[in-house]
Amino acid sequence: MNRSTMMGLVTGSLLGATVGLYAASQMSPRDRKKALKTTKRMLSKATSNMLGMGIF
Repeated sequence: MNRSTMMGLVTGSLLGATVGLYAASQMSPRDRKKALKTTKRMLSKATSNMLGMGIF
């Protein structure tokens, strides 16, 4: 993977995390809990897919 692609991925990840934290701070506690549950489920599926493909 070349340097510019890696920098783009890192920058995009940081921006996404920042926007996500801001959005979460504006949510009600009930909505925050629901979003966290959905996020955990998505991360679990993504991790299992990556492990299946041999990325990690």
